[in-house]
Amino acid sequence: METEKEIRAEACLREAGVDFIRIEHAKANTMELCRGIGAEYCASHCKNLLLVNRSGTEFHLLLMEPDKPYRTSEVSKKLGVSRLSFASPEQLRETLCLEPGSVSILGMTNECAEELYKKGRLSIAIDSDLLKRDRICVHPNADTATLVLSVKELMRFLEFRGFSAAVVDI
Repeated sequence: METEKEIRAEACLREAGVDFIRIEHAKANTMELCRGIGAEYCASHCKNLLLVNRSGTEFHLLLMEPDKPYRTSEVSKKLGVSRLSFASPEQLRETLCLEPGSVSILGMTNECAEELYKKGRLSIAIDSDLLKRDRICVHPNADTATLVLSVKELMRFLEFRGFSAAVVDI
C-alpha cells in the first residue's frame, strides 16, 4: 500500500508530465539492497546523500554514481562548503521528511524540503556522470518501491517544480 508521501511524489511527477515505471519490492534501504532493481529497464539507483555543514544550518542533497567513493574534502570543495558531514537521522526527518534508506530527489516534493529550499538552507547537487545516463531509479519517498524514469525528465521535473541543481564533477 502506497503511503501519502509516495502518492504525492508520483502525483508531482505526473503533474510535470514525467512518465515512470513503478517497481514494488522488499525493503531496500541500502545501496547493496538496491543493486539490481530496475536492471530490466537498463536503470539503477544512485547514491543519495544528505549532507550538512559544520554549524548544522545548511543542507545539501547530493546524487552521485553508486560506485564512486564519497570523499568529504573533495565534495566540500566542489560545493564551496567547508566541513560537510552526513546528516543525522533526525536532521533527515526535519529536512526532507524522510526516513534513512528512503532518501531520493523526490524528497523535494515534501513540504519541509520545499520550505528549506526556498529559504536557501537546502540545495541540490548532481554528479555530472549521472546526467550521462538514460534512466535512473529513485525511491518514491519509501524504500519498498522504486520508480524508473528518464534522467532528462527528472531534470525537467526539477525545473518544473522550481528547483535548480548544481552539476558537479565527482
